[in-house]
Amino acid sequence: MTAYKVKVTVMTNGKEYRPGSILPADISSVDLAFLKEKKFVELADVPEVVTDEDEEEFEGFDEMDPGAVKSEDEIRKIRTKKELVAYAASIGYDLREWKEKSVKILQEEIINYQEEQIGEREDSQEAGESQEDGEGEGV
Repeated sequence: MTAYKVKVTVMTNGKEYRPGSILPADISSVDLAFLKEKKFVELADVPEVVTDEDEEEFEGFDEMDPGAVKSEDEIRKIRTKKELVAYAASIGYDLREWKEKSVKILQEEIINYQEEQIGEREDSQEAGESQEDGEGEGV
């Protein structure tokens, strides 16, 4: 797969690409044409990603990787609806009718969802521990 690597810092679509970064495939043709004309990019050969067709990609709350979950402060720093929707999808939460809602409301919904998911996980772990201790057995 052919891609372009930037030689200088490039700002496009609200994102910054530092020298050596690979530009995304969905960069606008106008931006790419300008960068090529000014020789701000060079061809970079990026290997194709090989995926197993039988392997399903996990799209949900990953209990085994809590590092994938952002803190409340990190969520509040997200300033666009699209980024909030993308993050919500990454943790398995579907933000219905997100276009009609404000950024603050979307942030609150995501924070509440995460708290519920973490609370459910802790409750199920405590239930498992109490059964191991023998508290859940009727004698």
